[in-house]
Amino acid sequence: TTWRCTISNVALSSKQPRVKQKSIHYEAIFTVLTLGYVLMDRANEYSQAVQNKILVAIGDIHNYAGGYGDGSSIGASGNHRNSTGSGGSGGLAYLQQQSSSFTPSKSAKSPNTIGEFTDYLSDEDMAGIDHQLTTAADLYCKAAGVFEYVVQDMIPKWNRYVAAATVQAHEASSGSSVGVKAPSSATVKALSESSRPVDVQTSVVSAHIRLALAEAHACAVRKASIKAARASASKVPSLGGSSTSSSAGASGTGSKTSYVLLAKLTIGVKEEYERAYGLLKSVKDLNEIASEFRAHVKDAKVYYEAVAQTLLGMDAYEAQQYGKAIGFMTIARASFATLSKSSKAHAIAHAAAFEYRLSNEKVLSFQKINDSVTYEQIPTQTQLLAVMPSGRDLLSPKKYIAPRPSFGTAVATGERGDGSMDDGVNKLSYALQGAYF
Repeated sequence: TTWRCTISNVALSSKQPRVKQKSIHYEAIFTVLTLGYVLMDRANEYSQAVQNKILVAIGDIHNYAGGYGDGSSIGASGNHRNSTGSGGSGGLAYLQQQSSSFTPSKSAKSPNTIGEFTDYLSDEDMAGIDHQLTTAADLYCKAAGVFEYVVQDMIPKWNRYVAAATVQAHEASSGSSVGVKAPSSATVKALSESSRPVDVQTSVVSAHIRLALAEAHACAVRKASIKAARASASKVPSLGGSSTSSSAGASGTGSKTSYVLLAKLTIGVKEEYERAYGLLKSVKDLNEIASEFRAHVKDAKVYYEAVAQTLLGMDAYEAQQYGKAIGFMTIARASFATLSKSSKAHAIAHAAAFEYRLSNEKVLSFQKINDSVTYEQIPTQTQLLAVMPSGRDLLSPKKYIAPRPSFGTAVATGERGDGSMDDGVNKLSYALQGAYF
Protein backbone atom coordinates (compact mmCIF):
# COMPACT_ATOMS: atom_id res chain seq x y z
CA THR A 1 0.00 0.00 0.00
CA THR A 2 1.17 3.58 -0.59
CA TRP A 3 0.52 6.78 1.34
CA ARG A 4 1.69 10.32 0.86
CA CYS A 5 3.57 11.23 4.02
CA THR A 6 2.45 14.24 6.02
CA ILE A 7 5.45 15.45 8.02
CA SER A 8 8.31 13.65 6.27
CA ASN A 9 10.68 15.59 4.05
CA VAL A 10 9.99 12.94 1.41
CA ALA A 11 6.52 14.48 1.12
CA LEU A 12 8.19 17.47 -0.52
CA SER A 13 10.17 15.39 -2.99
CA SER A 14 8.93 15.15 -6.56
CA LYS A 15 10.97 11.99 -7.09
CA GLN A 16 9.27 10.01 -4.33
CA PRO A 17 5.98 11.68 -3.38
CA ARG A 18 4.58 8.47 -1.87
CA VAL A 19 6.04 5.79 0.39
CA LYS A 20 5.26 2.09 -0.01
CA GLN A 21 4.96 -0.43 2.80
CA LYS A 22 3.84 -4.05 2.49
CA SER A 23 1.54 -4.20 5.48
CA ILE A 24 -2.13 -3.76 6.25
CA HIS A 25 -1.01 -2.17 9.53
CA TYR A 26 0.61 0.64 7.55
CA GLU A 27 -2.67 1.26 5.74
CA ALA A 28 -4.71 1.20 8.96
CA ILE A 29 -2.34 3.48 10.88
CA PHE A 30 -2.23 6.11 8.16
CA THR A 31 -6.02 6.00 7.89
CA VAL A 32 -6.47 6.66 11.61
CA LEU A 33 -3.71 9.28 11.61
CA THR A 34 -5.62 11.09 8.88
CA LEU A 35 -8.61 11.25 11.22
CA GLY A 36 -6.39 12.85 13.85
CA TYR A 37 -5.07 15.38 11.33
CA VAL A 38 -8.61 16.24 10.21
CA LEU A 39 -9.61 16.93 13.82
CA MET A 40 -6.53 19.13 14.21
CA ASP A 41 -7.36 21.01 11.02
CA ARG A 42 -10.91 21.62 12.16
CA ALA A 43 -9.70 22.84 15.55
CA ASN A 44 -7.27 25.15 13.76
CA GLU A 45 -10.14 26.69 11.83
CA TYR A 46 -12.05 27.57 14.99
CA SER A 47 -8.91 28.92 16.63
CA GLN A 48 -8.07 30.97 13.56
CA ALA A 49 -11.59 32.40 13.48
CA VAL A 50 -11.02 33.88 16.94
CA GLN A 51 -7.96 35.81 15.84
CA ASN A 52 -9.72 36.95 12.67
CA LYS A 53 -12.51 38.37 14.80
CA ILE A 54 -10.00 40.27 16.92
CA LEU A 55 -8.16 41.62 13.87
CA VAL A 56 -11.40 42.88 12.34
CA ALA A 57 -12.48 44.41 15.65
CA ILE A 58 -9.30 46.47 15.99
CA GLY A 59 -9.38 47.50 12.33
CA ASP A 60 -6.35 45.43 11.29
CA ILE A 61 -8.07 44.49 8.04
CA HIS A 62 -4.90 43.99 5.97
CA ASN A 63 -4.01 40.95 8.10
CA TYR A 64 -7.49 39.41 8.07
CA ALA A 65 -7.64 35.93 6.53
CA GLY A 66 -11.37 35.96 5.79
CA GLY A 67 -14.23 33.80 6.99
CA TYR A 68 -17.47 34.13 8.87
CA GLY A 69 -16.05 33.66 12.34
CA ASP A 70 -17.57 30.24 12.96
CA GLY A 71 -14.83 28.15 11.40
CA SER A 72 -17.04 27.12 8.50
CA SER A 73 -15.38 29.13 5.76
CA ILE A 74 -11.86 29.62 7.02
CA GLY A 75 -9.33 28.01 4.70
CA ALA A 76 -7.79 24.91 6.22
CA SER A 77 -4.08 24.46 6.41
CA GLY A 78 -4.16 22.62 3.11
CA ASN A 79 -1.99 19.71 4.13
CA HIS A 80 -1.52 17.55 7.17
CA ARG A 81 2.06 18.59 7.64
CA ASN A 82 0.89 22.04 8.74
CA SER A 83 -2.09 20.83 10.71
CA THR A 84 -0.14 19.37 13.60
CA GLY A 85 2.13 22.34 13.73
CA SER A 86 -0.37 25.09 14.12
CA GLY A 87 -3.33 26.31 16.05
CA GLY A 88 -4.18 26.91 19.65
CA SER A 89 -4.22 29.92 21.90
CA GLY A 90 -6.22 31.78 19.28
CA GLY A 91 -2.87 32.77 17.86
CA LEU A 92 -0.78 30.08 16.23
CA ALA A 93 -3.46 28.83 13.88
CA TYR A 94 -4.29 32.09 12.22
CA LEU A 95 -2.95 33.69 9.06
CA GLN A 96 -0.90 30.86 7.62
CA GLN A 97 -0.24 32.64 4.35
CA GLN A 98 2.89 31.62 2.54
CA SER A 99 4.02 35.23 2.36
CA SER A 100 6.86 36.42 4.53
CA SER A 101 5.97 37.24 8.12
CA PHE A 102 5.38 40.87 8.96
CA THR A 103 7.72 42.58 11.37
CA PRO A 104 6.88 44.77 14.37
CA SER A 105 7.79 47.90 12.42
CA LYS A 106 5.29 47.02 9.71
CA SER A 107 2.55 46.08 12.13
CA ALA A 108 2.95 49.42 13.89
CA LYS A 109 1.38 51.05 10.82
CA SER A 110 -1.99 49.49 11.64
CA PRO A 111 -4.88 52.00 11.68
CA ASN A 112 -5.55 51.31 15.37
CA THR A 113 -3.31 50.58 18.29
CA ILE A 114 -4.33 47.39 20.05
CA GLY A 115 -4.51 48.62 23.62
CA GLU A 116 -6.97 46.43 25.46
CA PHE A 117 -8.30 44.75 22.32
CA THR A 118 -11.35 43.47 24.20
CA ASP A 119 -12.66 47.05 24.12
CA TYR A 120 -13.37 46.50 20.43
CA LEU A 121 -15.36 43.30 21.02
CA SER A 122 -19.08 43.22 21.77
CA ASP A 123 -20.69 40.81 24.21
CA GLU A 124 -21.86 38.80 21.21
CA ASP A 125 -18.28 38.62 19.95
CA MET A 126 -17.10 37.45 23.36
CA ALA A 127 -19.74 34.72 23.46
CA GLY A 128 -18.71 33.58 19.98
CA ILE A 129 -15.04 33.52 20.96
CA ASP A 130 -15.86 31.49 24.05
CA HIS A 131 -17.75 28.92 21.96
CA GLN A 132 -15.07 28.71 19.26
CA LEU A 133 -12.19 28.21 21.68
CA THR A 134 -14.16 25.65 23.70
CA THR A 135 -14.94 23.72 20.51
CA ALA A 136 -11.32 23.94 19.36
CA ALA A 137 -10.02 22.62 22.69
CA ASP A 138 -12.47 19.71 22.52
CA LEU A 139 -11.35 18.81 18.99
CA TYR A 140 -7.68 18.97 20.00
CA CYS A 141 -8.39 16.57 22.90
CA LYS A 142 -10.16 14.20 20.49
CA ALA A 143 -7.17 14.36 18.14
CA ALA A 144 -4.85 13.57 21.06
CA GLY A 145 -7.01 10.54 21.82
CA VAL A 146 -6.72 9.34 18.22
CA PHE A 147 -2.93 9.67 18.26
CA GLU A 148 -2.82 7.94 21.65
CA TYR A 149 -4.79 5.01 20.20
CA VAL A 150 -2.26 4.69 17.38
CA VAL A 151 0.65 4.67 19.85
CA GLN A 152 -0.86 2.33 22.42
CA ASP A 153 -2.74 -0.09 20.17
CA MET A 154 -1.95 0.02 16.47
CA ILE A 155 1.84 0.43 16.39
CA PRO A 156 2.40 -2.28 19.06
CA LYS A 157 0.27 -4.68 16.99
CA TRP A 158 2.38 -3.89 13.94
CA ASN A 159 5.59 -4.38 15.94
CA ARG A 160 4.40 -7.76 17.23
CA TYR A 161 3.50 -8.84 13.72
CA VAL A 162 6.91 -7.81 12.39
CA ALA A 163 8.67 -9.46 15.34
CA ALA A 164 6.83 -12.74 14.80
CA ALA A 165 7.51 -12.68 11.06
CA THR A 166 11.19 -11.90 11.62
CA VAL A 167 11.62 -14.70 14.15
CA GLN A 168 9.90 -17.17 11.82
CA ALA A 169 12.10 -16.12 8.93
CA HIS A 170 15.18 -16.42 11.15
CA GLU A 171 14.23 -19.91 12.29
CA ALA A 172 13.49 -21.02 8.74
CA SER A 173 16.86 -19.77 7.48
CA SER A 174 18.89 -21.17 10.40
CA GLY A 175 17.19 -24.55 10.39
CA SER A 176 18.35 -26.74 13.25
CA SER A 177 21.73 -25.05 13.66
CA VAL A 178 22.94 -25.14 17.24
CA GLY A 179 23.91 -21.90 18.94
CA VAL A 180 21.95 -19.62 16.63
CA LYS A 181 20.08 -17.11 18.76
CA ALA A 182 16.94 -15.42 17.51
CA PRO A 183 16.90 -11.60 17.62
CA SER A 184 15.18 -10.05 20.64
CA SER A 185 11.82 -8.32 20.30
CA ALA A 186 13.43 -5.00 21.25
CA THR A 187 15.96 -5.38 18.44
CA VAL A 188 13.25 -6.28 15.97
CA LYS A 189 11.20 -3.25 17.06
CA ALA A 190 14.15 -0.89 16.68
CA LEU A 191 15.00 -2.23 13.25
CA SER A 192 11.42 -2.26 12.01
CA GLU A 193 10.49 1.24 13.24
CA SER A 194 13.65 2.90 11.96
CA SER A 195 12.92 1.55 8.50
CA ARG A 196 9.44 3.08 8.43
CA PRO A 197 8.46 6.64 7.50
CA VAL A 198 8.75 8.96 10.49
CA ASP A 199 5.00 9.58 10.33
CA VAL A 200 4.30 6.11 11.74
CA GLN A 201 7.13 5.87 14.26
CA THR A 202 6.14 5.73 17.92
CA SER A 203 8.13 8.78 19.03
CA VAL A 204 6.70 11.03 16.30
CA VAL A 205 3.09 10.01 16.87
CA SER A 206 3.68 10.43 20.61
CA ALA A 207 4.87 13.96 19.84
CA HIS A 208 1.53 14.55 18.09
CA ILE A 209 -0.24 13.67 21.36
CA ARG A 210 1.78 16.28 23.21
CA LEU A 211 1.19 18.89 20.48
CA ALA A 212 -2.56 18.32 20.42
CA LEU A 213 -2.76 18.59 24.21
CA ALA A 214 -0.59 21.70 24.16
CA GLU A 215 -2.95 23.42 21.75
CA ALA A 216 -6.00 22.28 23.72
CA HIS A 217 -4.49 23.80 26.87
CA ALA A 218 -3.60 26.94 24.92
CA CYS A 219 -7.19 27.40 23.75
CA ALA A 220 -8.48 27.07 27.31
CA VAL A 221 -5.89 29.58 28.53
CA ARG A 222 -6.66 31.95 25.67
CA LYS A 223 -10.36 31.91 26.54
CA ALA A 224 -9.67 32.67 30.19
CA SER A 225 -7.05 35.32 29.42
CA ILE A 226 -9.40 37.21 27.07
CA LYS A 227 -12.00 37.28 29.84
CA ALA A 228 -9.34 38.42 32.31
CA ALA A 229 -8.23 41.19 29.96
CA ARG A 230 -11.81 42.37 29.55
CA ALA A 231 -12.43 42.29 33.29
CA SER A 232 -9.32 44.37 34.03
CA ALA A 233 -9.52 46.68 31.01
CA SER A 234 -10.69 49.60 33.10
CA LYS A 235 -7.54 49.30 35.25
CA VAL A 236 -5.04 49.51 32.39
CA PRO A 237 -4.08 53.06 31.42
CA SER A 238 -3.73 53.92 27.77
CA LEU A 239 -0.66 55.57 26.26
CA GLY A 240 -2.34 58.93 26.65
CA GLY A 241 -2.60 58.47 30.39
CA SER A 242 -6.35 57.94 30.60
CA SER A 243 -7.88 54.67 31.71
CA THR A 244 -9.71 52.51 29.23
CA SER A 245 -13.03 51.02 30.20
CA SER A 246 -14.92 48.02 28.99
CA SER A 247 -18.63 47.76 28.53
CA ALA A 248 -20.49 45.94 31.25
CA GLY A 249 -21.88 42.60 30.34
CA ALA A 250 -21.96 38.96 31.19
CA SER A 251 -18.57 38.39 29.62
CA GLY A 252 -16.88 41.27 31.39
CA THR A 253 -18.19 41.09 34.92
CA GLY A 254 -17.80 38.77 37.85
CA SER A 255 -14.73 36.88 38.99
CA LYS A 256 -11.86 36.27 36.62
CA THR A 257 -9.04 33.77 36.51
CA SER A 258 -5.88 35.09 38.13
CA TYR A 259 -2.99 35.96 35.84
CA VAL A 260 -0.65 33.77 37.91
CA LEU A 261 -2.80 30.71 37.25
CA LEU A 262 -2.99 31.59 33.56
CA ALA A 263 0.79 31.92 33.50
CA LYS A 264 1.22 28.49 35.11
CA LEU A 265 -1.12 26.93 32.57
CA THR A 266 0.72 28.66 29.72
CA ILE A 267 4.04 27.38 31.02
CA GLY A 268 2.38 23.96 30.97
CA VAL A 269 1.77 24.50 27.24
CA LYS A 270 5.45 25.34 26.78
CA GLU A 271 6.44 22.19 28.65
CA GLU A 272 4.22 20.09 26.38
CA TYR A 273 6.06 21.53 23.40
CA GLU A 274 9.37 20.71 25.08
CA ARG A 275 8.26 17.10 25.50
CA ALA A 276 7.16 16.98 21.87
CA TYR A 277 10.48 18.36 20.65
CA GLY A 278 12.34 15.85 22.80
CA LEU A 279 10.35 13.03 21.20
CA LEU A 280 11.09 14.34 17.72
CA LYS A 281 14.81 14.50 18.51
CA SER A 282 14.76 10.77 19.30
CA VAL A 283 14.22 10.04 15.60
CA LYS A 284 17.33 8.48 14.07
CA ASP A 285 17.63 11.18 11.40
CA LEU A 286 15.94 14.43 12.42
CA ASN A 287 16.29 15.72 8.86
CA GLU A 288 13.65 13.20 7.81
CA ILE A 289 11.08 15.43 9.50
CA ALA A 290 9.92 18.47 7.55
CA SER A 291 11.94 21.52 8.60
CA GLU A 292 8.90 23.81 8.98
CA PHE A 293 7.28 21.34 11.36
CA ARG A 294 10.45 21.12 13.45
CA ALA A 295 10.78 24.91 13.46
CA HIS A 296 7.21 25.30 14.67
CA VAL A 297 7.65 22.92 17.60
CA LYS A 298 10.97 24.49 18.57
CA ASP A 299 9.82 28.12 18.30
CA ALA A 300 6.50 27.44 20.03
CA LYS A 301 8.42 26.74 23.23
CA VAL A 302 9.84 30.27 23.14
CA TYR A 303 6.51 31.78 22.10
CA TYR A 304 4.50 30.30 24.96
CA GLU A 305 7.18 31.10 27.51
CA ALA A 306 6.94 34.73 26.37
CA VAL A 307 3.14 34.62 26.62
CA ALA A 308 3.49 33.37 30.20
CA GLN A 309 5.84 36.26 30.94
CA THR A 310 3.27 38.78 29.72
CA LEU A 311 0.70 37.22 32.05
CA LEU A 312 3.14 37.44 34.96
CA GLY A 313 3.71 41.06 33.99
CA MET A 314 -0.02 41.74 34.13
CA ASP A 315 -0.21 40.07 37.54
CA ALA A 316 2.61 42.29 38.80
CA TYR A 317 0.87 45.34 37.36
CA GLU A 318 -2.38 44.55 39.16
CA ALA A 319 -0.34 44.18 42.37
CA GLN A 320 1.15 47.64 41.62
CA GLN A 321 4.65 46.17 41.26
CA TYR A 322 5.49 48.30 38.24
CA GLY A 323 9.19 47.49 38.08
CA LYS A 324 8.48 43.77 37.98
CA ALA A 325 5.69 44.29 35.44
CA ILE A 326 7.99 46.26 33.13
CA GLY A 327 10.70 43.61 33.50
CA PHE A 328 8.50 40.68 32.50
CA MET A 329 6.89 42.61 29.65
CA THR A 330 10.28 43.71 28.33
CA ILE A 331 11.63 40.14 28.27
CA ALA A 332 8.49 38.94 26.49
CA ARG A 333 8.61 41.81 24.01
CA ALA A 334 12.19 40.91 23.05
CA SER A 335 11.21 37.27 22.46
CA PHE A 336 8.21 38.23 20.33
CA ALA A 337 10.32 40.64 18.28
CA THR A 338 12.91 37.94 17.58
CA LEU A 339 10.30 35.33 16.62
CA SER A 340 8.38 37.71 14.37
CA LYS A 341 11.53 38.43 12.38
CA SER A 342 13.39 35.11 12.36
CA SER A 343 10.96 32.23 12.93
CA LYS A 344 10.71 29.89 9.95
CA ALA A 345 7.23 28.84 11.10
CA HIS A 346 4.80 31.31 9.51
CA ALA A 347 2.09 30.86 12.14
CA ILE A 348 4.56 31.50 14.97
CA ALA A 349 5.94 34.59 13.25
CA HIS A 350 2.49 36.13 12.74
CA ALA A 351 1.33 35.32 16.27
CA ALA A 352 4.55 36.75 17.71
CA ALA A 353 4.13 39.98 15.72
CA PHE A 354 0.62 40.40 17.13
CA GLU A 355 1.79 39.72 20.69
CA TYR A 356 4.72 42.10 20.19
CA ARG A 357 2.31 44.95 19.63
CA LEU A 358 0.38 44.07 22.79
CA SER A 359 3.47 43.78 24.97
CA ASN A 360 5.10 46.90 23.48
CA GLU A 361 2.08 49.05 24.31
CA LYS A 362 2.05 47.63 27.84
CA VAL A 363 5.76 48.38 28.33
CA LEU A 364 5.34 51.98 27.17
CA SER A 365 2.29 52.45 29.37
CA PHE A 366 3.87 50.91 32.47
CA GLN A 367 7.11 52.84 31.97
CA LYS A 368 5.20 56.10 31.84
CA ILE A 369 3.65 55.36 35.23
CA ASN A 370 6.94 54.19 36.73
CA ASP A 371 8.93 57.16 35.42
CA SER A 372 6.45 59.71 36.74
CA VAL A 373 4.89 58.17 39.86
CA THR A 374 6.36 54.99 41.36
CA TYR A 375 10.08 55.06 40.41
CA GLU A 376 10.54 51.34 41.10
CA GLN A 377 13.73 49.53 40.17
CA ILE A 378 13.33 47.04 37.33
CA PRO A 379 14.61 43.55 38.26
CA THR A 380 17.20 41.91 36.04
CA GLN A 381 16.28 39.17 33.61
CA THR A 382 18.05 36.59 35.77
CA GLN A 383 16.03 37.62 38.82
CA LEU A 384 12.75 37.43 36.92
CA LEU A 385 13.43 34.06 35.30
CA ALA A 386 14.30 32.65 38.73
CA VAL A 387 10.81 33.38 40.07
CA MET A 388 8.85 31.96 37.14
CA PRO A 389 6.51 29.20 38.36
CA SER A 390 6.34 25.65 37.09
CA GLY A 391 3.66 24.61 34.64
CA ARG A 392 0.30 22.97 35.24
CA ASP A 393 -1.78 20.65 33.09
CA LEU A 394 -5.45 21.24 32.47
CA LEU A 395 -6.90 18.78 29.92
CA SER A 396 -6.35 15.17 28.91
CA PRO A 397 -6.89 13.16 25.71
CA LYS A 398 -10.41 11.98 24.95
CA LYS A 399 -10.28 8.23 24.48
CA TYR A 400 -10.79 7.11 20.90
CA ILE A 401 -12.72 3.88 20.37
CA ALA A 402 -12.27 2.36 16.94
CA PRO A 403 -15.44 1.37 15.07
CA ARG A 404 -16.58 -2.25 15.34
CA PRO A 405 -15.38 -4.45 12.45
CA SER A 406 -18.14 -5.56 10.08
CA PHE A 407 -16.44 -8.71 8.85
CA GLY A 408 -13.24 -10.72 9.07
CA THR A 409 -11.40 -12.53 11.84
CA ALA A 410 -12.10 -9.82 14.43
CA VAL A 411 -15.83 -10.34 14.03
CA ALA A 412 -15.45 -14.11 13.92
CA THR A 413 -13.82 -14.00 17.36
CA GLY A 414 -16.28 -11.43 18.73
CA GLU A 415 -13.69 -8.65 19.00
CA ARG A 416 -14.82 -5.05 19.36
CA GLY A 417 -13.04 -2.10 17.82
CA ASP A 418 -11.34 -1.36 21.15
CA GLY A 419 -10.00 -4.91 21.47
CA SER A 420 -12.57 -6.17 24.01
CA MET A 421 -14.76 -9.20 23.36
CA ASP A 422 -18.45 -9.17 22.45
CA ASP A 423 -20.44 -12.38 22.01
CA GLY A 424 -23.50 -10.54 20.77
CA VAL A 425 -22.15 -9.35 17.42
CA ASN A 426 -23.30 -10.74 14.11
CA LYS A 427 -20.29 -12.84 13.13
CA LEU A 428 -19.40 -12.73 9.43
CA SER A 429 -16.44 -14.41 7.80
CA TYR A 430 -16.53 -12.08 4.81
CA ALA A 431 -18.26 -8.87 3.75
CA LEU A 432 -22.01 -9.11 3.03
CA GLN A 433 -22.15 -12.78 4.03
CA GLY A 434 -25.76 -13.92 3.70
CA ALA A 435 -26.84 -10.73 1.94
CA TYR A 436 -27.82 -12.26 -1.38
CA PHE A 437 -29.89 -10.27 -3.83
